Amino acid sequence: MRTEATAEQTPEGLGATTLLPAHPDVDLDRFARLGTLALGVPVALVSMVSRDGQVLPGAVGLPEPWQTDRRTPLTHSLCRHVVTTGAVFAVEDARLDPLTADSLAIPDLGVVAYAGAPLRLPDPGTGLAAAGAPVVGVLCAIDGAPRRWTREQLSVLEDLAAACSAELGLRVLEERNRLLLRLGDALVGARTVEEVSATVARVTSSELGGAWSGLLLPDGHGRLRFTTMATLPPETLPAWQTIDLDAPVPSAAAARERRPLLFASIGDLRAAYPLVETKALMPDFGASAYLPLLVQDRLVGVLCLVWASERQTLEAEADVWSALARFTAQALDRAMLDAERRSRAQVLQQSLLPRLPESTGRLQVRGRYVPATREEQIGGDWYDVVVGPQGAVTLVLGDVVGHDMAAAATMAQVRGLLRAFVWDRGPSPTGPVQRLDRALPGLGVDALATLVVACVEEGPDGFALRWTNAGHPPPVLLHPDGRTDLLVGVPDLLVGLVPDAPRHEHVVPLPPGSTLVLYTDGLIEQRGRSLAGGIERVRESLRGNRSTDLDVLLDALLEELVGNRGEDDCALLAVRFP
Repeated sequence: MRTEATAEQTPEGLGATTLLPAHPDVDLDRFARLGTLALGVPVALVSMVSRDGQVLPGAVGLPEPWQTDRRTPLTHSLCRHVVTTGAVFAVEDARLDPLTADSLAIPDLGVVAYAGAPLRLPDPGTGLAAAGAPVVGVLCAIDGAPRRWTREQLSVLEDLAAACSAELGLRVLEERNRLLLRLGDALVGARTVEEVSATVARVTSSELGGAWSGLLLPDGHGRLRFTTMATLPPETLPAWQTIDLDAPVPSAAAARERRPLLFASIGDLRAAYPLVETKALMPDFGASAYLPLLVQDRLVGVLCLVWASERQTLEAEADVWSALARFTAQALDRAMLDAERRSRAQVLQQSLLPRLPESTGRLQVRGRYVPATREEQIGGDWYDVVVGPQGAVTLVLGDVVGHDMAAAATMAQVRGLLRAFVWDRGPSPTGPVQRLDRALPGLGVDALATLVVACVEEGPDGFALRWTNAGHPPPVLLHPDGRTDLLVGVPDLLVGLVPDAPRHEHVVPLPPGSTLVLYTDGLIEQRGRSLAGGIERVRESLRGNRSTDLDVLLDALLEELVGNRGEDDCALLAVRFP
């Protein structure tokens, strides 16, 4: 007796890969053992078949070496007929059936009577396997003698196959949950679009069997554009970097239709979109998924997933792809909002930074501002150089307490007031600071700030510096021979604490060729490093770069002490004296 299968199927009717590898599986061995007991046969298998052969993660009763190897070529597989037809297949005597008589499973494996039922992954929502769901495996019973299979026996086999399918479905669901949990955890730290793209590429590649991913963003001009080609296959043509939204390709269709498009093979894709290669030749790949990334009804991008081989379970995992799309869309939306905030902050930052005066006599003056590596990328640090009515040069460097845009706005008020006081009062560092102390509460400006105000004085004996320090890190004076001095004195209170706080002035001569460097604490404060250690590193860097021009010296200082990991914003001001 033969049931259901009616014709020989070619290897092309089989998938390119199997759901599980050729290794013994304790749970699937248990299903095979139940099969032998329920149907009274010596051999039962849980097999998975691809064009490359048959693997046997569940097996009881096979002769060696097959029981150990858990793999056979297609020439030894009767399960292939179940996979290609998607139906129960049974024969009383495989030696007499034209469909199976030539199978090497008869002499090598001792197969005479055979009955196999398909394994399909159930829908995660209902727990039921649809009749048209792809066949991912076969539960079969084998006897070494002819046997007439009763309807009751085949029903028992189908019941066992349904239970085995449920086991496989739970495994797939657990694996996909791990994927989503790992992706969710990884995306928490993704702060830019590029980081989102790289995170999705890394996690999907490691968790989805070598899948690569591409993230397409709408460019506002009716096109989708890949964020980076680095996550795409090397053979991907440049023509695919940009895709028109009305193009007859699945990524554009997913964006237009706001629904995921899943293709188990490249053949399925070409059948659904026969005009796809009017844009450019498609790379040679297997399965692919095109997931619209939606925040409410707003399209923020399209996620493309591509596998090197076919993936018959793609439709059964649709809920996974929907969750993956939601996670990615949320992370992408956060990254875009962060980018917009950073852009606004950078515009504000540029508007707040002063333009250094074009002429400061014979002095060379350079300034730097480096934002912190955090969301707004702006804070309360600033530098300034004020040239008074008589040409006197005053240097200002300060830091308003706070690390956000509110601190930046307060800094702008403090800087504006101090700049006016410095210009009006003349070459005295303490006078403008005392006026600022009184003005802040009087004008309702709630601010605390550290700062240094330093007046450059030129006399018959050369240059000198007269300065006052309101709770700020000490400036460093670099001598031409590499020696460094910290400009320290009586510590004064921060500005904004006490309206009539006493202020002290200090004077130091400036040798010819010396360089004065003022900095905020963002240069010296890093996790795991003391303030004293940070200041010493400043001095070491200045000594090592003393013979370079000011731009090189400041760039080296920032590179060596801050790099790309700044925890606070940082302002620098350097003056070289003739």
